[in-house]
Amino acid sequence: MTKELSIGKYRALQQASNSHSIFTILAIDHQDSLRHALHPENPLAISDEQLVNFKMQVVTSLWGEISGVLLDPMYGVAQIITAGLPASVGLLAELEKADYKMEPLPLAVDIRPEWSVSKIKRMGANGVKLFYYYDSDDLELCKQQDKTVRETATYCTRYDIPLYAEPIVINATGNNRTQKIIRAAQKAEQLGADIVKLEFPFNVSQQSNPRLWQSACAELTNSISIPWVLLSAGVEFEVFCQQVEVACSAGASGFIVGRAVWGDGCRLQSVSERLDWLITTGVARIRQLSEIARDNAVAWTEMYHPPSVTVSWYAEYPDFS
Repeated sequence: MTKELSIGKYRALQQASNSHSIFTILAIDHQDSLRHALHPENPLAISDEQLVNFKMQVVTSLWGEISGVLLDPMYGVAQIITAGLPASVGLLAELEKADYKMEPLPLAVDIRPEWSVSKIKRMGANGVKLFYYYDSDDLELCKQQDKTVRETATYCTRYDIPLYAEPIVINATGNNRTQKIIRAAQKAEQLGADIVKLEFPFNVSQQSNPRLWQSACAELTNSISIPWVLLSAGVEFEVFCQQVEVACSAGASGFIVGRAVWGDGCRLQSVSERLDWLITTGVARIRQLSEIARDNAVAWTEMYHPPSVTVSWYAEYPDFS
């Protein structure tokens, strides 16, 4: 049974997915972690300009192969529009403040100051991404995170733009990893997320049996009624290909991939060498993942349908005010 989705959110999901209603999205919203990847010995030596240039090189090299791209407000979303992002490529924007240099790492999610769902909608993006840490056994953390997710979902409803919730589970070891990811996904749905962006729901380093991987992914799919997409979490490309095939054949609606596709390009200091690598190896990687998703994934339209439209539908369509 499908759920009704507002006309604006429905259109935005159309724009961020391919012709099969599958998500094949490139993620390069990384900031501090990207500086470390580009210059491990001295991350602060990477200037803002270098960070922007690298992101633009990656996206412009791969945008012919993707359904959408996820970027950050400082170094990506506006820059890629001015660089000529094709109309056929959806644009997702990061909402949270990401500062991975802080120690100890703050667990409570923080919205970037002077950035908002309203601004993301107004600048023409097709989705809001909210990353946050989650531990269903930590009631105090859940209370803080749930409040932020709920408020963000309310704003996304107001401005009619999809919320891609990204709960990253912590303190999840052994057999409880699957259940913690499932509980985080269920809570995200309850709080108003439209799509959940999730880690692979099984600890593959401890168990290599694909049937157990499949079982965990199927359990996740059956536990929620909204689409979910697989994130790459920095795993090697070959491993992510396996995970995408298993996840999609068990009900996922595609992927949002980052370093598994472009991470190796960080080691190339020559711009010409890097661009050659991106238009060959990078393109080959995203094509392979897209083919896997095309052959196995479940279309998001299997879970969502648009509202009934009459000739007077616009009269009931809410304003921003």
